[in-house]
Amino acid sequence: MLAAKEKENGRYMKLGKLFGRSRRSSQSPVNLASLPGCAVAVQLAAVSAGDKPRLSLARYLASNAAPGVRLDQMVREVRLKDADLNILLDGMDYQFLQIELPSVPEEELRTAVRWQVKDMLRHPLDATTLDVLPPPDGGVAGGRRLSGYAVAAADNLIRERMLQFRAYDSDVAVIDVPEMAQRNLADSLEESGRATAVLSVTPSGCLLTASRAGELYFTRNFELSTQNLAAAPLPRRDQFDRLVLELQRSLDVLEHQLSFLSVSALWIAPFAHSEELLSLLIETLYVPVKVINLADIFDCSYCPLPAEPDQQAALVHVLGMALRGVEMAS
Repeated sequence: MLAAKEKENGRYMKLGKLFGRSRRSSQSPVNLASLPGCAVAVQLAAVSAGDKPRLSLARYLASNAAPGVRLDQMVREVRLKDADLNILLDGMDYQFLQIELPSVPEEELRTAVRWQVKDMLRHPLDATTLDVLPPPDGGVAGGRRLSGYAVAAADNLIRERMLQFRAYDSDVAVIDVPEMAQRNLADSLEESGRATAVLSVTPSGCLLTASRAGELYFTRNFELSTQNLAAAPLPRRDQFDRLVLELQRSLDVLEHQLSFLSVSALWIAPFAHSEELLSLLIETLYVPVKVINLADIFDCSYCPLPAEPDQQAALVHVLGMALRGVEMAS
């Protein structure tokens, strides 16, 4: 669990956690994120086990304010009060590091990893909050040793996010990252016994993940976002051509180095030009390529999603974060 620690009367106080699947309470948490140019919020209604998750809140707020200010604007917009919160970090707020985990007892793993990655960190080791995601399947699958992941963020940022909602009598229960939120979405698309690849293009960037049975095996980021696509519409085809080439290389890695995953399809999360990218990928890739229809995953009858595709793109990862611990309909 990711834990920022703050000294109080000589003790260390645990401020947050990351990964895992939180238990549902009587009221679902409000999921918030501050992204370049906007803030977003999602909440699910309580539904019977096995039903499609029902949206009770899906809000997009355009804003060019500072990230923390954007979150305050959003909580005032939705009149937040006395709620449990899940907060999604933006890509610039953390590092997601792939590492070979040291061979130490589990209780010593986090300490050992801290020293292993200290030269890779943006911030001093003693000012960094670190969490470790061990590899699935005991670290070995398909005859190949798997790597784990470490997530690092500045203590002062974690502390700020944990404390800034006290004025609304609300507490942060979970701090999460897009890689894990995207894995949750992949779970809802999974074909039994096979891995699912998901590509998202959001205001923060472009992320590819491959996961199976709730375990994350592969991640890669690309230099593309809805913001730079909107700012430079004429060279969009050039940007897509570069992305297609990099996706080919990534899928080659999945086929040859992680062949045991048996990727069933590449799913593209919605954004303004997803159909254009879909056409290019269908012509180029050997795996089936599909566009995610969020209404197939969520019950939007009470709270419709924004019609604008790039607003849906901004909501993709908070929707994935909202799926923590939710039993999907079969």
